[in-house]
Amino acid sequence: MALEVDITKKLDGFFMHMQFRAEQEIFAILGASGCGKSMTLKCIAGIEKPDEGYIELNGKVFYDSKNKINLRPQERHVGLLFQNYALFPNMTVEQNLMAGLLSGEKDRTKARTKVREMLARFELTGLEKHRPSQLSGGQQQRVALARIFLSEPDILMLD
Repeated sequence: MALEVDITKKLDGFFMHMQFRAEQEIFAILGASGCGKSMTLKCIAGIEKPDEGYIELNGKVFYDSKNKINLRPQERHVGLLFQNYALFPNMTVEQNLMAGLLSGEKDRTKARTKVREMLARFELTGLEKHRPSQLSGGQQQRVALARIFLSEPDILMLD
């Protein structure tokens, strides 16, 4: 796995330039609050668009300003765990997990089986009917991670 990022983006009050290449490793972006760490992850995931630059994962170009390439987030196959977990507050744990699966898994029986397996894997069995507000922070985090893993991303990014 290789992730190559060379992007720039003008943000409120400053100009962000992020350039790195990460191969088969755990890679961390460290810096002060507001320096662009989350923005970089959002650009990789396709949630935000850089002003210019290049993003590539495993030979697949996500973004290239020179060649006018900008894949939609759904085409990037990136798992991003947000700081606040981004669970749907009006949905149960089971519904949140299904939401991460249904676009890719058309067979509802297979989808339910995968969800049950993920509930067990992340020690969430028994919490299927709970809403995020009824869960501890750690349980919410595990639901969010389980939802990401159900989509079988090519890369997992933790904000």
